[in-house]
Amino acid sequence: MPLAQRVMDKIERIVDDEMQAVGGQKLAMPTLLVPDNWKRTGRWQTTGDELFTLKDRKQATLILGPTHEEEITAIVKATVRSFRELPLRLYQITRKFRDEARPRAGLLRAREFVMKDMYSFDVTRDQAIDTFHALEHAYRRCFDRIGVPYAVADADSGNIGGSLSKEFHFVHRSGEDTVLKCGGCGYTANEERARGSCAGHGSAYLAAIVEDTKDGGKKRVASRLVVVPADHEPSALKIRQAWPIAPGQRLELAPVAAHEATALATDADMLAPLVDTCASAGLPETSSAVAGDWHVALAGDSCSQCTDGRLASQRAIEVGHIFYLGDKYSRAMDLTVMHRGTRDFVQMGCYGIGVSRILQAAAECCGSPGAGLRWPASIAPFMAAIVPLAGIEHAAQVYAALAQVVVGGRCVFDNNVAVDDRDYLSPGFRLHDAQLLGFPVTLVLGKAFAATGSGVEVQLRLPLLQQQRLPATAVGIQLAHSNDECRAHVPLDKLGEFLSCVLA
Repeated sequence: MPLAQRVMDKIERIVDDEMQAVGGQKLAMPTLLVPDNWKRTGRWQTTGDELFTLKDRKQATLILGPTHEEEITAIVKATVRSFRELPLRLYQITRKFRDEARPRAGLLRAREFVMKDMYSFDVTRDQAIDTFHALEHAYRRCFDRIGVPYAVADADSGNIGGSLSKEFHFVHRSGEDTVLKCGGCGYTANEERARGSCAGHGSAYLAAIVEDTKDGGKKRVASRLVVVPADHEPSALKIRQAWPIAPGQRLELAPVAAHEATALATDADMLAPLVDTCASAGLPETSSAVAGDWHVALAGDSCSQCTDGRLASQRAIEVGHIFYLGDKYSRAMDLTVMHRGTRDFVQMGCYGIGVSRILQAAAECCGSPGAGLRWPASIAPFMAAIVPLAGIEHAAQVYAALAQVVVGGRCVFDNNVAVDDRDYLSPGFRLHDAQLLGFPVTLVLGKAFAATGSGVEVQLRLPLLQQQRLPATAVGIQLAHSNDECRAHVPLDKLGEFLSCVLA
C-alpha cells in the first residue's frame, strides 16, 4: 500500500546511505537461480524444504533466490583478476523467497520479503575481520537513524556458515527470538549462543549422529555422552560446532540415567564424552573427556564475561544479521587471488538487513495497543498531516510555514506532508485516522483558524521515549501532555519556530 511503501523507501534510503558510506556498491542479481553453484557449496543438500524450487518448460530446476552467496562469488570470480581490485563490497536490495513452514505475523515471517544483502571480499583474514567490524558500526548507524531501540547479540551463523556472527534485534514481546543480556557488563547473545555460568551436579545425555536408511529406518553413525549442569539442556548448536555433521545426517539427543551414563562412559565404541565445565560429571575419570560449554544458558545464570552480572531474557525480533564467512564459499567455488607470492582463497563476509521486516517490527515496537502507530520521524510515511476541517483552501498557508522548518540542517517537511482533503468524511473520523496512521505531527485547522487565520492545533505523536523528553513549553507556548500525545495551540507566525524547537 502507498503509505507502507513510503516507509520502505525511507528505510532503503537510510540503508543506501550507510552502505555507500563504507564503500558499498549497489548492484542487482537475478531472482531465478540455477542450482549448480548451490550443489558446489553443499547448500543444495543442506537447505532443505525452505528452498523454493520450480521447473521451467524444459523441466530444468530453478531456485527462487533466498540469498545470493553463491551467485555473488561466481560474479566476483569471473571479474576480479588481481588482489589489487580488493577489498570489494557489493550489495543489493531485492525480493527474496523462503518456503516458511509456518508463515506468521504478516511481514515478520513471510515467504516473500525485501532484504538488503551485502557481500564483502578481502585478501586476508585480518582485513575481512576489519570489514566485519566496519559493517557492524555501519549497521549501528542505520538502526540509530531508524530510531527504534535495538540490541546487538552474539549469534549462530546457521546454514549461511562462517565463524563470527552478530544479530540486530528490536526488543519486543512479539518477537520469536530470545536474547540473554547481562545486567552488569551488558554482554548480549542469542539464547542459542549465550554463555552463562552455573554450578551443580551433571545430567547426562546420549548424543548420536544418525542418518536415514533406504528402508525407512535410521542408522546410528557415531555417539557420545554429553554432560551438562542439572536443570539445563545440552546445546545442539554448540555440540554441532565441535562435532561436524555431514549433509544428510542429524544430531539426536536423549537423556540417560546415571547408571547408564557410567556404563556408556567406558564403552569402547563411544567417542570421548563432552563434559560441561559447569557440571560435576559423576562419571569415571577419563583423560579423553572434552571440557567446554555445552549447555543452553538460562535467565538467572551468572554472566560468563564478568564477575557479578546475571543474565536476563528478552523476547526480540531479528532485523539484521552479519557474518564473517572466511573461505566457506570461495574455497567451494575456487575463488583465489595471488598475493605476496601465494595463491589463496578470498576471505568473505555477508551482511543482511530485513527491510520489509523492519517495516512491521517498527510498527509493532512503536505502536500503542488500540491507539494507533507511533512512527519514528525518520521513517514515518509522512512527517506531518494537515487536517483542514473548515475548507481545503486553508492548508496552503500552513504548508508554506512548514517549508521553513529546518532541523539538523535540513527541511524535515520537504516532500513529507500529507493533506487530508477527504471533506466527505466527518472531522472525528479524519482526526482518528491521523492518530491511527501515526504521523508524528498532525496540524488541525478548525473553525477558529478559518475565521482568524491563526491558531493551529498541533498534535505531536512520537515514540514514547522521545515524547517523554518533550519540554513543557517551547518558544513560550505551553504543551499539554497526555498518555498518547502532546498538544499545543500555536499562532501561524510561530509555527515554524515551534516545530523546529520540539523536533530538534
